[in-house]
Amino acid sequence: MTSENNHPKTDTVSFRQCLKGTWTDRILLIALLVGIALLWFQIEKTLSHGLPTAYVYHGKTLLASYPLPNDDKVIHVAAEGEIGVSDIEISKHGIHFVSSPCTTHYCMLSGHKKHTGSVIACVPNHIMVVIRGASDEAQPHFDAVTE
Repeated sequence: MTSENNHPKTDTVSFRQCLKGTWTDRILLIALLVGIALLWFQIEKTLSHGLPTAYVYHGKTLLASYPLPNDDKVIHVAAEGEIGVSDIEISKHGIHFVSSPCTTHYCMLSGHKKHTGSVIACVPNHIMVVIRGASDEAQPHFDAVTE
């Protein structure tokens, strides 16, 4: 017996043959794709309602939430973290870490974040600030990672 006889012969299957199915399969596939698209838009609509608001977290615990002010009002939040207190500034310019007890200070160097969906965090101190709510902009915002 040769080694050729020990292995089953594999036939190459074309892409078109993979798509063969009954009409029921096709209808179910289309219904599933439409359902996923509708669910996506519903989730997007649900998450992006209301005023833009900054949510301050320590780990998974919500410490505070403040709407982003439109005037010259400045809000300072003292967020107690794992290694000390981080001072977070919320203003019309966005959110910004003013001071933090971490050694790298990447959180302070990241600048102001003011767009919906933006996140700024002090990882060693376990403090995170997220902006959620409706966006005032007609154009979507892209950050340095997605541009």
